[in-house]
Amino acid sequence: MITIQCLAFESPALDLDVTMFIQLGIFVLLLLALNKYVLKPYFRAYDKRYAMTEGAREDAKALQAKASESLNAYESERQKVYAEVETERKHKIAEANEAASKVVEAARAKIQSDLSVKQRNLELELESARQSASSEIDAISRQIADKILV
Repeated sequence: MITIQCLAFESPALDLDVTMFIQLGIFVLLLLALNKYVLKPYFRAYDKRYAMTEGAREDAKALQAKASESLNAYESERQKVYAEVETERKHKIAEANEAASKVVEAARAKIQSDLSVKQRNLELELESARQSASSEIDAISRQIADKILV
């Protein structure tokens, strides 16, 4: 029975009256005030912070790219200079070896000429000694013969 009684009462009809427009006006004024004093400053700060963060990230990426380019340029230049230095070093070694060969060859030629001169001098001295020995051999052999025979 209670349920039938509840259904028997009619609910009041919703009327559009002035209070609804007042509440709508209060809502719009509150929305405008909140938008001006809370939401816009919040979103400006949020956008500014996001821009700073993203800007810092982009700057970091740009700096990393620049550092990478600088490192690549440095490595390229270092390898180029190293190759030039290595070529120059090999050239200087070749020049030094050539100069050393010339010095050694000159010394070898001088020693060879000195050796041939000294060998000729020894041969002349030997021949002179043989001639003097052969002339002395006759004199010594006569002396020996005289002493033995005497």
